[in-house]
Amino acid sequence: ASPMPSAPESAPLTDLPSNRFDLELEFIQCLASPAYLHHLATTGVLQETEFLDFLEYLQYWRQPEYVQYLNYPHCLYFLDLLLTNHTFRRELANVPFRNFVHEQQFYSWQRRAATLYGEGLPKEEDNEDEEEEE
Repeated sequence: ASPMPSAPESAPLTDLPSNRFDLELEFIQCLASPAYLHHLATTGVLQETEFLDFLEYLQYWRQPEYVQYLNYPHCLYFLDLLLTNHTFRRELANVPFRNFVHEQQFYSWQRRAATLYGEGLPKEEDNEDEEEEE
């Protein structure tokens, strides 16, 4: 495995836990959840410079040796928005916006699944119509 990137300058290396990889993997994947992003926004942490520096540090997950471990790649999309879009960070505190983001995420997954795997099996009523025609 590749060595982990260095920690943000504000964290002394002696304070890093031995399971840092697992902790950071779990955290970055939490960023794929609009509900969790809403929680971060309502606690005010998304306005803290230190937290934004930590998010910037997490960009290393884009590298091929790390991205392979991500189960929820939307976390990288949301990471970009958190780092580059102040309005997005602010609006996440509003429940209607959180719900909108969640709906859009669902539609994205739905479209991707249909593109990759097709529309699935025909509905039973479609099969019944075909049987009646014969």
